[in-house]
Amino acid sequence: MAYIDRLIENCELAKSSPPIREFELKNLTELDGMKQAIYIIEEVGGDVEETFNKLSQYKDLKKRKCPKLNAPSKIMYVGSSTTNVQKRIEQHLGKGYYGTYALHLNFWFTGNYKITIKQFNVSRDVLQIVEDSLSDQLKPAFGKQGGNSR
Repeated sequence: MAYIDRLIENCELAKSSPPIREFELKNLTELDGMKQAIYIIEEVGGDVEETFNKLSQYKDLKKRKCPKLNAPSKIMYVGSSTTNVQKRIEQHLGKGYYGTYALHLNFWFTGNYKITIKQFNVSRDVLQIVEDSLSDQLKPAFGKQGGNSR
């Protein structure tokens, strides 16, 4: 029962833990030294169906590891990092290793997007629950729910 009790406690913490800081990313240097945060990548303007189809076509080329396709949405991706937020965002922008699952936007996306950063002062387990909750609520076009160990 200890696992279930811990899970319930973490869910309660997730429900009662607002972000300590939330901002729209303007420059990657804003992330210097930031280890832990949730990020939301959102298409601004554009055609969500076209964007969905473009990533689907790019994914079929198998040049880079791309996220799971869900359904067209202006919310492109909800994710988190617990070690280096700047590096993770760079991977999504296309400045990372081809074998890392990420959006790799520079390789297929020509539209506009914004990235919202939400910093929390919680454990990794609680952060994962908050991320899963946001993902469930926002229904991103791409990406899986749950941490890498699931």
